[in-house]
Amino acid sequence: MEQQNSKKIGLINGIVLLIITLGTLYLANESNVAMASVVLLGIGTLISIFSFVQGHLISREQDEELEMQALDQTRGNESLFAGTAEDAYPARNARRQFEKWIVPAFSLHVLFCQILGLYWIYSRLSDTETASLAQASVMAIMFNGLFLIILFLMGKYSAGLSRMNDQELLRPSASYMLLGAVVSTSVLISQTATYFGYPGWDRGVTWIVFIIIAISALENLITLTLEIYRPRIDGKKARLLYDSRLIGLLGQPGSLLSTATQALDYQFGFKVSETWFYRYIEQKLALIISIQFLVLFFSSSFVVINANEKATLERFGSLKGMIEPGFHLKLPWPIDKIYRFKTDEVHSFTLGILDDNYEQNEEEKKITRVLLWTQPHNHGSAENLDKNMNMIVASDVDIAGSDSKTPSVNLLTVSIPVQYRISNLTNWIEQTDNTGKLLQGLAMREVTQFLIGADIDNLMGAGYTDAQTSLQKKIQTQANAHNLGAEILFVGLQHIHPPVGQNENSKESGGVAENYEKVIVAQLNAETNRLGAILYSAGKVPQAQASAAEFVSKAKIDSTNKVAIAQAEAKRFANQITAFEGARSVYTTRMKLESFQAATKGSRKYILSDPANRDVINLELQDQLRSDLLDVTVDSEN
Repeated sequence: MEQQNSKKIGLINGIVLLIITLGTLYLANESNVAMASVVLLGIGTLISIFSFVQGHLISREQDEELEMQALDQTRGNESLFAGTAEDAYPARNARRQFEKWIVPAFSLHVLFCQILGLYWIYSRLSDTETASLAQASVMAIMFNGLFLIILFLMGKYSAGLSRMNDQELLRPSASYMLLGAVVSTSVLISQTATYFGYPGWDRGVTWIVFIIIAISALENLITLTLEIYRPRIDGKKARLLYDSRLIGLLGQPGSLLSTATQALDYQFGFKVSETWFYRYIEQKLALIISIQFLVLFFSSSFVVINANEKATLERFGSLKGMIEPGFHLKLPWPIDKIYRFKTDEVHSFTLGILDDNYEQNEEEKKITRVLLWTQPHNHGSAENLDKNMNMIVASDVDIAGSDSKTPSVNLLTVSIPVQYRISNLTNWIEQTDNTGKLLQGLAMREVTQFLIGADIDNLMGAGYTDAQTSLQKKIQTQANAHNLGAEILFVGLQHIHPPVGQNENSKESGGVAENYEKVIVAQLNAETNRLGAILYSAGKVPQAQASAAEFVSKAKIDSTNKVAIAQAEAKRFANQITAFEGARSVYTTRMKLESFQAATKGSRKYILSDPANRDVINLELQDQLRSDLLDVTVDSEN
């Protein structure tokens, strides 16, 4: 009798799940959560109907056994059907063949349906990333609430019957009905949030249902794989292959609590579950969780805005006003929402592709390094150098501003940090959905226009500071024109160098930066030679003029000396005549001796005395050393 009742309840569960699945599909109204619940309820419908068919086969087998027992009792041991002949039990054979072949095939079919459903849900989530959901109707919300109640009541009743003997076939449908009640609750909440203008809930809850179905499919795959190696023992019942433990746990979380209770009893060695404290906690658990939920809910009414922040207050999606720094009260979330903005802090972005893998250790940061053009540094991609952000720059201002169809341009790699502050929060949040991105786009446009008309040599040289000031003014003008409420504080130009290519590390082939470096080196060498020539010319002319002046001065000196000597000779000659007239013999003798002295200077002289002369003359006849031999330098230390 109980078996017949369980068959009827299983059939009723399948019909109810089918009706609710079709009703949810009809009332989905482009809701992703509703579509995901259709997949889950549809799989539950298939499993419920299949379990009913399997229960019908088991019921036939039981009826067959009762008939055989009654026949044996009537005819005794001489019964034609006595013994264990397999042909005498067609219902048993049909049930065994069904469980051997049909049940695994059906489980594989369920896995295929789960994969197909996952693909369908994922495609909907991908296609509706930017599309707006249709407004949920009150009728759909009411019917989903009705579906929730029906699924919960019937699932709870079926779950209670499944705990009885020989009623395990009700467990899969009961688990799917209880989990369907949970999913219907999520559909109800999502459609209610969409009705009040919060469509973002639909996408978030859909991902949760998607993950549940994905894990269930993975569990089904593992179960099918392990079923191949499971030992078969006659007379021992195996767990239903299509009965998901995950679905049962999510649909009946109380089983998890009972499992935890048994684990506690086993660990402590006595019945912890029978103590008054555990029973009190078990009875008041729902109340405790509810109180915690209420405390958490009302705690969102307290808001503290920091000193460097301002915030906006939204009520049901409508802006209610600005909140200044300090302590404030508001309605609980999600009725009132607070969005904070750091208005007193300096925000920044960099025009260019930053390299996330560029790192320096602490020692390198302390040492001033020489950064060459041929080395990528602090911007661009270190792995793929061709992804560096290259800007078009004119080679000459006159050429760039002329009417020539083919102006001379160059590529320049530059990193431009822009720092700004939010000066008007109302304009910052009301002008566009992403004001920071708009400001970055405006800055990029101004930088591109500026660099097209800038001279590369001037930009990398003396015009560096003027370019920063000009860019800051241009970007600030665009921010004011679009009423962004932003104040541009600083615009920098850093790491300016020609683009670095894939062959920059090869000195033989060379890249743009190396070739540009060669041109600069050639220009520097030419300038060095020109300045050397100017230096040579500037040195030779004064040197020649000084030499000419020296020659003229020497000639004048020689002329003056000769005239003076001639005049002195003339005066001397006149004086000699006077001396000769006064003492002719003395003058003559004196002149002879002077002439003899001058002629024999440095020669050895010998004096021959007259024998008749009695005078005694003492002469030093010893040879004297040469004066150059006496000029010897003696070391003072020795």
